[in-house]
Amino acid sequence: MSPDENGWNRHQKLVLAELKRLDTTTQQIHRELSSLRVSVEVLRSRAITWGAAGGVLAWISSMILANGWLK
Repeated sequence: MSPDENGWNRHQKLVLAELKRLDTTTQQIHRELSSLRVSVEVLRSRAITWGAAGGVLAWISSMILANGWLK
């Protein structure tokens, strides 16, 4: 039986089209994932900065109150 007789040629075109579609979708997901990674890193660095700033302010406040510098 030839490939034309069992419908493989038509099925082959459908399979190849689906593989191309899946490849495009996978590439799009990779791009979005890369963008999300960048966003997470930006948020992480901001959290570290604000956390450090808050810690320094708390330390300064405790030093002022502990040493009575406001009297």
